[in-house]
Amino acid sequence: MEDSDLENKDLLADLDAFLFSHEAELVEFRRDLHANPETGYAEHRTTRRVALRLAAAGLRPVILPKGTGLLVDIGTDYSERSVVALRADLDALPMADEKNVPYASTVPGVCHACGHDVHTTVLLGTGLFLAQQAAAGLLPGRIRLIFQPAEEIGTGALDVLAAGGIASVGRMFALHCDPRLDTGLVGVRSGPITAACDKIEVRVTGPGGHTARPHLTADLVYALGKIVTELPAALSRRVDPRSSLSLVWGHISAGNAPNAIPDMGVVSGTVRCLDDEAWHSAPDLLKALIDSVALAYGVSAELVYDRNVPPTVNDSDSAAMLSTAAEAVLGHGGVVHTPQSLGGEDFAWYLESVPGALARLGTRVPGSAQSFDLHQPTFDIDERAIGVGVRVMAATALTALWDDSALQVPRPNPSQPTYPSPTPRV
Repeated sequence: MEDSDLENKDLLADLDAFLFSHEAELVEFRRDLHANPETGYAEHRTTRRVALRLAAAGLRPVILPKGTGLLVDIGTDYSERSVVALRADLDALPMADEKNVPYASTVPGVCHACGHDVHTTVLLGTGLFLAQQAAAGLLPGRIRLIFQPAEEIGTGALDVLAAGGIASVGRMFALHCDPRLDTGLVGVRSGPITAACDKIEVRVTGPGGHTARPHLTADLVYALGKIVTELPAALSRRVDPRSSLSLVWGHISAGNAPNAIPDMGVVSGTVRCLDDEAWHSAPDLLKALIDSVALAYGVSAELVYDRNVPPTVNDSDSAAMLSTAAEAVLGHGGVVHTPQSLGGEDFAWYLESVPGALARLGTRVPGSAQSFDLHQPTFDIDERAIGVGVRVMAATALTALWDDSALQVPRPNPSQPTYPSPTPRV
């Protein structure tokens, strides 16, 4: 029998024993979070609940500078190994909870409709299990848990980065609920798994006038119409179609009278992209195209480009590690290929700096005719998915530590803030 087979059997036995004694607690923890949701940067109660439970397990959580979200390290430093990071998001959505369940939201207009309560509970359970492994001398390195605020706003990951939260991290992983995937399954993909979604606004100005004499004005409405129609068409010819860079308008406004050419108009929409390189080049390309159209019609155009998040691009080695670990603890057939989503995810900001992977955690009751979707007020999960998530995250962290045993700790970048002092704040 291979050593890896023995290690897998030992890990499976340890996970079984841990979940036998902790799964009910984790389900109750998730239900408490679900009943008491908090939106981005307001996750004070959630942060405190997680920090107190980790501290009770002998760990030393560090609250992030803005007061919500926390970091905690588990295990011992090994000079030749980098840290493996695991991330969960804490925040809920500003929408009503329409479920008739005992753990429905008690906060008007706020609901965990994206599964972040599940992500938080899974990472908490993973941390408690890994703390046991560390105490038993079975953790071959250091693992950092990142409980991140404000994912739905798209800026929480940037706060973690600014606080030095991925200092010394060599690889990073996360799970996200997928209500279209059965419980017991994990969806993995190498390469892009989510898309970028940015907002743009184009403000056009020029001398207005009477519609009887358009030659004496800049015919602003006509020019605006050209921008609306020509930009999406031009993008399809200027960018590799495999990047799926698309521009779709959602709002347009100009003028108030049918016989007066206005001196100002505005159009706004969204830019979606599946490719990281195309996402980075999109603002300059759009500005050049807008300027060329505006110049042809004698108007001035200002582009306001509102960045959200880049595409989440899974590193192939990290995706392979996650697949190997998940199959080891879920069995053959537990890992499936997942398609790329057009949704956004701020885990992408981490993967701009370190290799890692985001995977889909199945949360649908197998065989159920009822179908939920993310960001819906009726969203709920099969709570057996919590145990599945703990198994996958714990096994992935251990697999990454062993596989990266020769990986050097990244050199600190003096331009980045250092990791916060490990002083517990609960």
